[in-house]
Amino acid sequence: MSASHQLILFELSIQSSYLNNTEAPATEDVFDTIQFFAADGKAWRIKTFATDQDVHIWELGAEAIDDLVELAVSHTEANYGDVLEAGYVMASETGLDGLRAELDARELPVNLKETPFGAVFWTPPGSQYRTQSRPTE
Repeated sequence: MSASHQLILFELSIQSSYLNNTEAPATEDVFDTIQFFAADGKAWRIKTFATDQDVHIWELGAEAIDDLVELAVSHTEANYGDVLEAGYVMASETGLDGLRAELDARELPVNLKETPFGAVFWTPPGSQYRTQSRPTE
């Protein structure tokens, strides 16, 4: 699937805090996500921690990625398969507006957070996700 913008969103059955090293069952409105976003020849992996609305964003070497969907699915199933709740693959030739339409078509809240460096990720309405911790990996 080659499109100008891609968003792959996985909902997890947990809500966690990286800072506090805690994990609890997700609720309908509060859950962690794993996301992959690609646009303008760049790609990112995004992990959201719902408990404290923390986000970690890693830039991927887009030129080395043949199939972002395959990478996203295999990585997420390997690392989060036991807590994987739902997954959505969205692509758009009309930029973020097209991704918003894709979210709406899946009855997901149309809420994308843009970063100054180009990454975009989905967040629940009313949330204030921001990077609050740094992963040790």
